[in-house]
Amino acid sequence: MKTINAVALFLALSVAGALPAFGADPSWVQVDTDENSAFYYDKNATTKPRQDVVRVIARAVYTESGKADALKTLGGGKGLETLYESRYVYDIDCVQRQGRLLAATHMDKNGGILKSSDLGPYTDWEYLPLVTRMGLVADTACRE
Repeated sequence: MKTINAVALFLALSVAGALPAFGADPSWVQVDTDENSAFYYDKNATTKPRQDVVRVIARAVYTESGKADALKTLGGGKGLETLYESRYVYDIDCVQRQGRLLAATHMDKNGGILKSSDLGPYTDWEYLPLVTRMGLVADTACRE
C-alpha cells in the first residue's frame, strides 16, 4: 500500500482548490502565454509565510503541444493521459528576488488530481529573472 505524505496531500488539496487554505475563490491573473501554455497566478492565494517572502500558486494550462512536452517531462505514465494543467506552489523571497518550488500538482480538465509531488525537500532557492514567468509573478506578487 502506498504511503501518502501528509504535507504533500495538504499542498495538493490546497493547490487543487479542495481546501480553503489560501483564502477566497481563485482569482487567476494571466502572466504569460506561448505555444505551449497559458500561465497564471492566483492573486487571492498569495500569503506571507514570513517577512519578505510571499507564497503563490501558479497555474499552467497546456495546449496540445505543451501537454506533450509536459508528459515527456513527467515521464508519461498511466493515468496522465488526461493532463490539462499543472499547479505549483512557490515561495518567493522578494528582497533576494529568488524563488523555491514547494509542490506540483498535475490535474485533468475537471480538477481531478492525476499526480502530486511535495518538492520542498528537494529544491533550492533560485534567482528569478524578470524575463521568466516566475520573475513576472514575483514582480507583481511582491508589490501587493
